[in-house]
Amino acid sequence: MNGATQTSVRIRMLQLFVAFVVAFVGWTVATPAAHAAPVAQAPVVSAGFIGLRVGAQGNDVVALQRALIDAGIPLTGGADGVFGAVTRDAVRIFQQGRSMPVTGEVDEATSQALIGTSGSSGSSGSSASSAAGLTQGAQGSAVKELQEKLMARGAYVAGGADGIYGSATARAVRHVQLWFGLPQTGTVDGATSKALGLSGASASSGSAPSPAAGAATSSGSGSYVGMKQGARGADVKAVQQALQSVGTWILGGADGVFGPATTSAVKKFQSVNGLAQNGVIGQREAQILGLTSGSAPAPSAADTSAYLGLKVGSRGAEVKELQSALIKAGVTVRGGADGVFGSVTKSALAQYQKAVGVTASGTVNQGTINKLGLGSSNAPQAFASGGSSGGSSAAAAGYVGLKVGSQGTKVKELQRALQETGLVVRGGADGVFGSATQSALKAFQSVNGIPQTGVTTAKGVAILALGNGGGQSATNPNAGSFSMKHFPVQGLCFFGDTWHAARGGGRLHVGVDIIANEGNELYAVVDGTISKKYWDQPGALSGNGVRVQHASGTYYTYLHMMDFAPGIKVGAKVKAGDVIGWVGNTGSSATPHLHFEIHPNGEDAINPYPHVKAIDACSKR
Repeated sequence: MNGATQTSVRIRMLQLFVAFVVAFVGWTVATPAAHAAPVAQAPVVSAGFIGLRVGAQGNDVVALQRALIDAGIPLTGGADGVFGAVTRDAVRIFQQGRSMPVTGEVDEATSQALIGTSGSSGSSGSSASSAAGLTQGAQGSAVKELQEKLMARGAYVAGGADGIYGSATARAVRHVQLWFGLPQTGTVDGATSKALGLSGASASSGSAPSPAAGAATSSGSGSYVGMKQGARGADVKAVQQALQSVGTWILGGADGVFGPATTSAVKKFQSVNGLAQNGVIGQREAQILGLTSGSAPAPSAADTSAYLGLKVGSRGAEVKELQSALIKAGVTVRGGADGVFGSVTKSALAQYQKAVGVTASGTVNQGTINKLGLGSSNAPQAFASGGSSGGSSAAAAGYVGLKVGSQGTKVKELQRALQETGLVVRGGADGVFGSATQSALKAFQSVNGIPQTGVTTAKGVAILALGNGGGQSATNPNAGSFSMKHFPVQGLCFFGDTWHAARGGGRLHVGVDIIANEGNELYAVVDGTISKKYWDQPGALSGNGVRVQHASGTYYTYLHMMDFAPGIKVGAKVKAGDVIGWVGNTGSSATPHLHFEIHPNGEDAINPYPHVKAIDACSKR
């Protein structure tokens, strides 16, 4: 090939290359989507939901899951973009609540309903989504509101509403999530925000819970009878509001959902009113709560309302009538019917309640009103035990009056009972009432507010449970039942004898305060059952707390706790030494400590100091 030809070929190749470049550039400019990297797009909610079903994945599923969460439906695992069985079930719940065909797949109607739910929690910032996403590390007014709502629900937040989302706040969020059956993440998602009512997160009429299949939905009085766990709707809300109006606290409030918290509240109401504790609303429950239009039983609610709830501190004509009715029923009320409800009246009332089979709370409940015939012409049911307020039984009477010079088995049982309170009886339980026994008895009388005569009294016999469940009586299987097996607090700690020290509002201190570091472990002092839990909430004196009840009926009260150990719930069995919670500073408390009480046989508290002192372990870590 000569030089001219080579030049011609080079020119032709250059022309072809230029043409190719121009064509390529023109083609890429005209069709950028075919070659450019894909750009992430926000899911198009209006069309992306339709047809989603099990197996789908991606941004459209994420948007669907977020809409379900915003509608108040929990999703274990959150919005993970995978349409599995959990998401299918959530869609079914959403559909059932809106009377749609329950398919678990998103059709056009379901999609539109979810779009409305999602749209209602959009950019306005006034719904649940404005609080959703709060997590540990966040600070500010939104966190403070969250903390206030948590405490209002009964969850303990160490440090209070300080606006700082720390580990204590995360733990409180997990507790609330547990109570509402939500994933326990410690982070505020849409469902948690709605449950707490954060930032205007109350459900709109379109997303309010609908009645479950088969639940009563009419507004007639008969719709309340038979209501139980699983029901939903306006009638459930009416029952919850009625329960709250008579002072029965419901975790979660009047939300229209009859869940475990409402069942627990109904059982508590039934217990106070002397009814079978089955957690189901019966005709009697509906009548007492004023939910029926039928005639109420005598005495009527109008007649009894003045008596319901009378307790220590109450005064007036109703208290005087109560005291007179107790006296007519055969119960001695020291001081007579003076119209002042003090510890004497409480003790007499509790004694009567126990004898007639009503919850022995020492407070007037509906069952007590019925038995005593308060507000009606009915005569009070006689006090069948035959005892008086001084001694609890005929068997106990044989122990009253023991003094220097007495001898025998009863003296020996007295000496053993005194020793079990932590007092020293020199010479031991020898059955001879000498000066050593007299000294120990006087010490016992001193700490229990009994005149220091050195002679056994009815009150002392009752506290020591001699002859009716105390001492070492061979006929008593629960002998010495309030001898504690374990110290209640992890050391280091300290305590003193503060029995009947003055407290605000004219109250007297009825326990022992054991001062310890916040977070120290708290232990069951006996084998028993958790019979009651207290939750810290605004205005509560007790803070978080529990009762540990022995099989004999004696119970031990722990108050101002920081938190409860896992599994500590009403009905749970514990062994002496089991960890039941941690020292806290909740309720009316100025420093971390445990307020500890002992209630022999479920009755009035006694001075726990000698019992606690007898097994003092404050010097041990």
